[in-house]
Amino acid sequence: MFLEFDETLRNKFLNLLDFPQKEKDLIISFLRKFKNREEFYLTGGSVRALFTSEKITDLDLTVKENVVDLVLFAQKFLNYHFVPLSPEWGIYRLAKGKNTIDFTSFRGETIEEDLKKRDFTFNAMGLPVKALFENRFLILDPFSGYKDLKEGVIRAISEENIIEDPLRILRGYRFFAYGFGKIEEKTRNFFRIHKQKINRCAKERILQELLYILISNKTFETFKLMDEDNLLTEIFPYLEKAKGIPQPTFHHLDVKDHLLETLRWTEKILENPQKYLEIEKTDEMENEDFILSVKLAGLFHDLGKAYTFEIKERITFYGHEKVSAELFKIMAENLRFKKDLINKVCNLIKNHMRPFHLLNEKEKGSLTLRAKRNLIKDVPYLKELFIVCMADSYASQGPDKEPDYEERLRTFFHELFELKEQLEKESQKKRLITGDDLIKLGFKPGPLFKEILQDVEIQILEKKFVSKEELLEYIKEKYSKEKL
Repeated sequence: MFLEFDETLRNKFLNLLDFPQKEKDLIISFLRKFKNREEFYLTGGSVRALFTSEKITDLDLTVKENVVDLVLFAQKFLNYHFVPLSPEWGIYRLAKGKNTIDFTSFRGETIEEDLKKRDFTFNAMGLPVKALFENRFLILDPFSGYKDLKEGVIRAISEENIIEDPLRILRGYRFFAYGFGKIEEKTRNFFRIHKQKINRCAKERILQELLYILISNKTFETFKLMDEDNLLTEIFPYLEKAKGIPQPTFHHLDVKDHLLETLRWTEKILENPQKYLEIEKTDEMENEDFILSVKLAGLFHDLGKAYTFEIKERITFYGHEKVSAELFKIMAENLRFKKDLINKVCNLIKNHMRPFHLLNEKEKGSLTLRAKRNLIKDVPYLKELFIVCMADSYASQGPDKEPDYEERLRTFFHELFELKEQLEKESQKKRLITGDDLIKLGFKPGPLFKEILQDVEIQILEKKFVSKEELLEYIKEKYSKEKL
């Protein structure tokens, strides 16, 4: 039940402790004061980290009795902010910056009874505080969590614990996403049986686990697993109707599988944008908001197809972009996603077809500079749109798909980037025509002002006029009838 390790593991604990050095010293000093206290343990992630090398930013301390006295002493000693999480259950938190220290009373008479109520075996190990200051470094492991960590097994301690807190279902998939191993089959069966209970959990708790999964590099694999276990549609219910919806021969998958395949490609592109987009990977592309927006837009970009599907002479999905954005917004608001992120993803979803339409116009010779400029103005997230559209294309491999389509789409996006750069340079220059000039010509301020100024911008970009005088003559000739 107790595993013994050498001095190196103690040193590893101190090295992994990711607190400011002054606070780390205070924490060790605080713990040393209780080196002779029995029934006082470090538990949870900070013990697991000894074997996974995760940085320890949070500590979980479990004590048999007098937890209130202990946490109040620690609060004064460490000068942390005191948060009474659940006093009725003996759960308290100290917080400062990115770090937290949780104090809990044993759930049960013994530490073994307490650990038995945890989620997974590798989270049910206990490190006696006194072991940090003794020659023998002992870890209590009543459920073989160390063995499961080494063998890459995610194993629930009991079905009862899953029922008690169904969020543990989502936590299990999160541990899969972060490479802790495969979910043991019996545990997966618990997840399948109790999947509907997940929606009893607070939306904020569900969201936090989803965010962990979405920013991992195994989102597709994890969501695919969740889909196999029928959990994905419990969280994102509108996905259910997408199953089995056929698509035109440009595609090789039904709508639901296409959405998951697009998610897979967004991850591949994010990992290696040079290969698929011919652009360098930037810090911006590793930003959490960037990653979340492209993965969510990729996963839900065609969600509305299930609700706009028609067969007349051929399969159509008229207006599916707008419906997709509306359905995503309903789900995202329900899950408490940030408003700014929801708006960004909706923008990407609503506009994801426009680059394909513009490319088609370009290849027919009818594409205008104005149409390209309007797309750039309407979608401030051109790089994110690039990834979503390329992922959508790579995820469509039907018999009528042109083999060089991605190359043509990539070339077109690079043209858009060049135009965007040109527009930004022009915007920094002093305007040849201003609102004052239009007033002097007799125009009244209003919607027409915007239309004329945008027209002028296009004329300058197309180099049709280079002087103010020429532009003023052009405006008078074209818009004189609209003055009134």
